[in-house]
Amino acid sequence: MLDQNASEEDVQPFSFDADRDLARRAELDRPPELPLADAIRHATRETGSGTSWLKDFWGCLNGPGKLAASEYFYYGLYAGKRSHDETQRFVGKAAQAKMHRQCCDPKWFAAALDKLHFLTVMHGAGVPVPHTVAVFDPTARRDHPHLITRVDALEALLEMPESYPIFAKPIDGMYSVGALAMTDGGNGWAHVRGAGQVPVNEVAAYMQRMSGEGYLLQRTLNPHPALQEALGGTVGTVRFLVLLGEDGPVIESAVAKLPTDGNIADNYWRDGNMLGALDKETGRITRVVTGTGPALRELTHHPVTEAELVGCEMPEWRVATQLCRRAAMALPGLRTQSWDIALTNKGPVAIEVNWGGDMNLHQLAHGRGILSSTMIAHLKRNGYEGKLPAG
Repeated sequence: MLDQNASEEDVQPFSFDADRDLARRAELDRPPELPLADAIRHATRETGSGTSWLKDFWGCLNGPGKLAASEYFYYGLYAGKRSHDETQRFVGKAAQAKMHRQCCDPKWFAAALDKLHFLTVMHGAGVPVPHTVAVFDPTARRDHPHLITRVDALEALLEMPESYPIFAKPIDGMYSVGALAMTDGGNGWAHVRGAGQVPVNEVAAYMQRMSGEGYLLQRTLNPHPALQEALGGTVGTVRFLVLLGEDGPVIESAVAKLPTDGNIADNYWRDGNMLGALDKETGRITRVVTGTGPALRELTHHPVTEAELVGCEMPEWRVATQLCRRAAMALPGLRTQSWDIALTNKGPVAIEVNWGGDMNLHQLAHGRGILSSTMIAHLKRNGYEGKLPAG
């Protein structure tokens, strides 16, 4: 989510290179890439041996989580701080894809893959979502009270000062790639965070190139007052992992996604962003990390505001968890769900849902593998036949 208070020179630069951004999105779908030679040298220095971690390494590559070699180092599993059973509970990208497909009905994927369809479902379920200023769909295949199908009409909208501030994202977007945070505009220009004053025709051309499905343009959210000072004006977004079973939705894990350094979105791949492990009962931050692999480190305080993060409690936690469970019930075919809930000055707001969702956020933040006893029972209940830890 947008950092409202970051000065322009602090914001990560935005280049409007659609080809590069589309390549980045494809890259994020794959296991993380690390220089393996450097990672092996680091592991040898950390452990004092070139072979002490090899047995565990091969066990993780061939175990229940089917980690890629890069993922073993990404999570820092070589450090010897975990038992063999604990490292076997980490899941890699390849294994999680199989697990999610076993637990989710493809007929329900549209609610997660099409952001406009998601908003329609949430409106019907009475779940609060961001206010939509406009929908840009050059194919004209959709209908919406504020639908724009022509590029000149999109440019006209961006010419209007009353349109701002807005946060724009591809309808079929992932990982916030292609997202634009625009604070104001007029006279042929839009002020885009990270790029400064940009001609509106350049903004519109980028949107066309980034998504054949179009863009959502939504009103920028403001953070909950309890988080304003500690997080430097960022909107605190919580990632919930929800398991849907016969007894209804259960929150399996929760993580606070904490953007910093002027990043316009809270995705962890953006340099400097942090993750806060949350006690799922209270919403209290128990651990904060930034970076991955050899660069992974724990923090206790915010690097910019210097506010203490560990021990900080997310506001309106009960309201947020109830909203998440209610929203999950609207998508019964997705039995493993990942929700992003923003904690705003108007209360918790549902941003999006992922079918399944990346497990790396929970594994990095909490420092443990996602294959808990409840997750294992969930997978078995849904007919998953792959190798799993004992329980």
